Formats: sequence, C-alpha cells, structure tokens
Amino acid sequence: MKKLLILLLIAFGVNVMSAQIKNQRKESSKVIITKAPKQVNSKFESEYPGVKAVWSLEDNNYRASYTDANTELNHYILYTKQGEIISKESEMDYTEYPININKYYSQRFPEEKFRIIKCEASNGDTYYFAKHKTAIIKFDTAGNFIHDKNERIRLLGSNKNQEVK
Repeated sequence: MKKLLILLLIAFGVNVMSAQIKNQRKESSKVIITKAPKQVNSKFESEYPGVKAVWSLEDNNYRASYTDANTELNHYILYTKQGEIISKESEMDYTEYPININKYYSQRFPEEKFRIIKCEASNGDTYYFAKHKTAIIKFDTAGNFIHDKNERIRLLGSNKNQEVK
C-alpha cells in the first residue's frame, strides 16, 4: 500500500512538473533579438528618430521597447513582419490617466503600488490596464473597470477568496 502511494505521488509530481514546464514555455514566447528586420526597423526609426529600442520577437511579431529619456516612462510597440503596427503600449504618469482608475485601485488594493499602461490597438480599441499579481485589470477610456471573464482577480481574505467586481 505504501509503495502504491509513493508511486502515485511520484506520478502526480511528474504530471504537475510537466504542466508547469509547458506553462513556462507558453509564457516565454518572447525572445530578445539584437535587431528587427529592415522594414520593421525603418518604420520605427521614421516614427521615433534617435530613439534606441530593445527588440524582441513575440509570436512572429516584433516588439520595440524603449524608455522615454524625458519622462523615464516605458513604451512598447508591436509590429508585424511587414512593419505594420499591431499595438502601442505606454506607461502613464498618474496625471495622464482617468482619476477613476486611482479610485478603483485605492479601494480594492490600498497598500499596493501600480503602474498604468495605455494600450492603443491598430483596430482603434484603446484601454488602460495594470498588472495585479497574475492577472490583468482593464479599464475603459473613462477609467471604468472592464470585467473580463477570461481574467480572474481574487483578493485573499482571512479565510475566503473574494472576486473583484
């Protein structure tokens, strides 16, 4: 009986480990590269002359990351292989995003520091988001929380989990 239990634990442990490795591989689809293709690099340089980007490859798209020298805020631009912009993400100063976001965060996560990122997609969608532990909290352009059924945000209480709404 004891041997069977040990074998089951070992088998379960291997399954858990292989699932964790698969998840890590899935999450690490971003690869740092030294240079983007000429077409992508030219597009970036024409829009941001003199700005030095750190490039990465994400799911066959190219991501330029840079920090604005004046504001020290981070910016990310995702390009297709052809140099078309998929989305732009910009870290925001607290004076640049809607006050409702501060209200939401201070009510739900009073002790937590946060960074707000503005995302502008090529299809015209614009929203704000913040990373909270393992979830993304999204807000519309007025700063109202967007409930995303795909993201689960949980607050750990003393003995219970409470879903954030």
